[in-house]
Amino acid sequence: MGRPHRFHVDLPLAPVPGSVVTLATPVAHQVARVLRMRSGDVVHLFDGNGGEWRAFIEIGSGNAIVATLDGFLAETSPMGSVVLCLSLLKGEKFDWVIQKSTELGISHIVPMVTERSLPGSARPDRWHRIAVEASEQSGRTTIPEITPPMPLRHALTFQPMQAGPPCRVICWEDERTVPFLAPVRPARATGAPVFLYVGPEGGFSATEVDLALGSGAQAVSLGSLILRSETAAIAAVTLAMHAT
Repeated sequence: MGRPHRFHVDLPLAPVPGSVVTLATPVAHQVARVLRMRSGDVVHLFDGNGGEWRAFIEIGSGNAIVATLDGFLAETSPMGSVVLCLSLLKGEKFDWVIQKSTELGISHIVPMVTERSLPGSARPDRWHRIAVEASEQSGRTTIPEITPPMPLRHALTFQPMQAGPPCRVICWEDERTVPFLAPVRPARATGAPVFLYVGPEGGFSATEVDLALGSGAQAVSLGSLILRSETAAIAAVTLAMHAT
């Protein structure tokens, strides 16, 4: 028997065994029409804030589908505050990075407007939906926060969590002496939040690199090869998440 299907839902403020949760229309459609689940089937429900519950599906008349909470499963501690600040890319590429970085455990994603970033409109609803689906699939109980797009200069001072001094690194193809993990590993070991800055196709401009360095960020290398932006982003997230 495989593991139960997982769904992101709005749980009661103080859920207890026996609490009944009405499933939102998109989730109800997936339960009844896509997965063809039946009353009594077990699901796992999480609220995106760290908690997860075992529940039983109850399919009523019409389109009403509820789930009765049965037992609290876990409240996972955050996997660490790693923030990806990524220049806007073509739609599907940025979507892909959101999906994969969510699966890897990123805590925040900051879309950046840079000198060489491709023009495009923000798609917050779509981005959030991708992050929710990736959280459901990967088993994490939190959903990364995705901010509205902001200029690089604002991203360099952005700090959403109350924590100690952050470690900020800018991935720069012209950096040859400082490997990525040199500043990141010590920061992760102490629990300091880590901010990863990844540029667009064509990279950061010299002016932007100077701005980042002047703001306290450290330039780091991801190796001798030139990576696409989406590859660099996922490489940086993977290294940072496993640097403890």
